[in-house]
Amino acid sequence: MGRNCDTSRIGFSTAAIRDQRCNSISAMDEIFSLGWRILLVWAAFGACSGGLGAQTTPGSRATESSAAAEVTAWVRDVAIPLRTADPQSDLKDMERLEAVVRDARIVAIGEATHGSREFFQMKHRLLEYLVEKKGFTILGIEANWPESLAINDYVMNGVGDAPSALDGLYSWAWNTEEVLELLRWMRKYNEDPAHRKKLKFYGFDGQIAHLAARNVVNYLDRVDPEEARAAAKLFAPVSDMAKEKEAAAKSEVFWEKEEDRIAGLQVEFERRKEAYLRASSEREWTLAQHHLEIVRQAAEIYSIKQKGNVSPRDRAMAKNVRWILEQEGPEAKIMLWAHNGHVSTGSLGGGASMGNELRQMYGKEMVVCGFSFEEGSFQALEKGKGLRPFTVGPAGPETLDGVLASAGLPLFAVDLRPLPAGGAVAKWLDAPQKMRSVGAVFSENTRDGGFVEIIPRSFDVLFFVKQTTAARENPRREQWRLESRE
Repeated sequence: MGRNCDTSRIGFSTAAIRDQRCNSISAMDEIFSLGWRILLVWAAFGACSGGLGAQTTPGSRATESSAAAEVTAWVRDVAIPLRTADPQSDLKDMERLEAVVRDARIVAIGEATHGSREFFQMKHRLLEYLVEKKGFTILGIEANWPESLAINDYVMNGVGDAPSALDGLYSWAWNTEEVLELLRWMRKYNEDPAHRKKLKFYGFDGQIAHLAARNVVNYLDRVDPEEARAAAKLFAPVSDMAKEKEAAAKSEVFWEKEEDRIAGLQVEFERRKEAYLRASSEREWTLAQHHLEIVRQAAEIYSIKQKGNVSPRDRAMAKNVRWILEQEGPEAKIMLWAHNGHVSTGSLGGGASMGNELRQMYGKEMVVCGFSFEEGSFQALEKGKGLRPFTVGPAGPETLDGVLASAGLPLFAVDLRPLPAGGAVAKWLDAPQKMRSVGAVFSENTRDGGFVEIIPRSFDVLFFVKQTTAARENPRREQWRLESRE
């Protein structure tokens, strides 16, 4: 399977990954954007209304105002002020988060948009803190696992360059200066011989099949040529980027049958494991098996895309996070980077979110953090116009974002766990509240202005940024035809 990374338990031939990437990245991003449009539907995050923003009768307004004042006072009292989002600053203020992180093995960090510079910068600072002060060893991001292995090879071994590796994720959301700066910090950290525990980078998503499918066929070519020919025929609809883009539009029935056939191949992988191990190694078999699982996950996502149910994707992402931790060993600690909707422990699109699935697996070993903001800019896709910046005004006082803003602090964290059992604060945290949630696609005409209803206590911790600016694109990003996408 080519050269392996000596210092990484999980790896794949980076040369093979680069060789297998298609020339037209724009077509790949169309597949990825399709997945975003279909799957980021956490507007169903809360089904009922309530909280401080509910409609009231005149007689109840004084009580409502009193409750709002109590919640604001509580936020101001327990807020953990943070000095800056700038990753170039020291970590002295981040040490205030010790009581928040505690002994967590997983810290899941959300974001209210996929295009806010300050969210990305704060995540950079959080990663530095978790690595340097809490012994974290992995950054996991909401991106396809097979394509992320080239980035891991860069941060672990210096193979290639950061801008090109970042391009390989085929995602405008992460293809930014802020993430690029983060990768360069990871590489610099690993270059220091004093850091015996190296920092690793993995995607935990499985929306795109073609690279994983090719890696499975390449492995079978070595260990079982006859089965490789059968697999190549099975994977024909996703054998390259263009074919996968075309196949993505096929019917639910087509993809359900495809998923059944892939599951059959997984059974054969297990049945023939001993023979395959004799022809390769435990590590190579494990990697190939997971690439096959990624193909199955993508097929499942395609099969349910018209139903608008994102639960299978979130269930798969949680499963991939568990797989990464199992491969890295019991001492491994991971910071997860995804949207608020995915890391939250609430429901998502009528099913369980990734955060919900992981909470059931890891319990108090995981800390779930959401991001909120009052106003500012971010980048997102707009139907017919492609990727562009948007600016929104202050969130209203009836929203969760507005309540946090009323504390009067520009940047802070608030731990939602140590609370009194009753009272206005507990009631507010347990009731649906309006909160900004911008996925991949946005418009000034977006229904409800981009707000959804969430239960605040579906997060353990909330980070608040008063004002945001739009993330900045990777200077060497390939020129995608964003205007052709929705």
